[in-house]
Amino acid sequence: MSTLRTSLWSRLTIAFVFVALIGVTLVAVLANRATSLGFQRYLQAGEIASLGDLQAELATFYDLQGDWTGVNNILRDSSIGPQGSVGGYFLRVLDTNDEVVGRRGGQSRSEEEFDMRLPIMVGDTQVGTLLAEPAGGAGSGHAGEQYLASVNQAILLSGLVAILIALFLGLILARRITRPLSQLTEATHDLAAGDLGRQVPVNSEDELGRLASDFNQMARALELSEAQRRQLLADTAHDLRTPIAVMQSHLEAMLDGVFPMTPENLAAIHEETLHLGRLVEDVRLLSLAETGQLPLEKKPVDLLELTGQVVSAFAPLAESDGVLLESDLQPVPFITADPARLHQVLANLISNAMRFAPLGTGETPTVIITLQPGDGQALITITDNGPGLTAEQQARVFDRFWRSDRSRDRQGGNSGLGLAISKSIVEAHGGQISVTATPGEGATFTVSLPV
Repeated sequence: MSTLRTSLWSRLTIAFVFVALIGVTLVAVLANRATSLGFQRYLQAGEIASLGDLQAELATFYDLQGDWTGVNNILRDSSIGPQGSVGGYFLRVLDTNDEVVGRRGGQSRSEEEFDMRLPIMVGDTQVGTLLAEPAGGAGSGHAGEQYLASVNQAILLSGLVAILIALFLGLILARRITRPLSQLTEATHDLAAGDLGRQVPVNSEDELGRLASDFNQMARALELSEAQRRQLLADTAHDLRTPIAVMQSHLEAMLDGVFPMTPENLAAIHEETLHLGRLVEDVRLLSLAETGQLPLEKKPVDLLELTGQVVSAFAPLAESDGVLLESDLQPVPFITADPARLHQVLANLISNAMRFAPLGTGETPTVIITLQPGDGQALITITDNGPGLTAEQQARVFDRFWRSDRSRDRQGGNSGLGLAISKSIVEAHGGQISVTATPGEGATFTVSLPV
């Protein structure tokens, strides 16, 4: 947990700060460049306007005086640049023969180095040329430097504030992310140590919340599976102990001379061995089905014919038990299945219904078997008018070794695995089995198989 917290927590925080630092640096560079270029254009626009004014002033000077004598006074007193800034440009004034008649600054520069050449016009006649060249970069004046410095300072200050905010938010967000992960890590360790009842709080509906919810569901499933495993071991031991105890008592009684070794007494022992063999075979079959290793010899099966055979097989038993066995079988498309396994499922369900139908409140115990086509499925229902099932009993009816009347069913040779085996066989064929029941009104088992 500490490794997760120090590693993931710190990495997330550093990542947030690093991303913020890159973003702030990029914004600062772009903002500084945009500000400098904008300020440069602003200065150039103002200075170009001032150069136009100077150009007009020189034309007026020449028009009044007729020559360029004293033009340096005009250049010296002129201010080039916005808001009266001085020294923004080196200036030259040339006469019509391109001779220098006035200058301001840049004495070491030749006339070819000047970038701007502005004609001085008096009427339609050019009386001279004004040469101009920037004396320094944009904002080289004191006011410009102060302005750019204040902008850079504001960008730097806002960047530092943004980084601090990113660090604070990164700490909060990293903690919010790593805290449920730490809880999941602790719960996983507890789960591995055997604490299957461990649950973690679900505080959100995002991916972490769904992960916590899935973990809780997994823990509950493991806890239920472990409880079922323990119950299976207990029930198996209990059901094995009963026939073994009966056989042991009979054999000891015959060895001690209490019971004579007659065919009747040996038949009782033989019956218990058969019951024990059926129980062991049922456990083996259920184990193969639940692990997906149950061998199935699939081939095209006519459910109408198969269901009719099972119903016919139970008709004599139903008549002897006083149970009215009815059927309503409709043709359905052939399915691909193991007919022997489906026969076993139908036999289990019909036998179960016939066992409980006489326990109902109806005048005549009745079991009804129907077969009908569905939406891409074949539907088989077995309905009885027995005592029905409560909601709790319906939830457990397919559990291993579950019996609604444990003493009666065990005496009748029922292992309590028939419905569990039937469910596994149906699911192995890609189908589903379900039950609907109302206490006092019977139960209906429905088997749906893909056609």
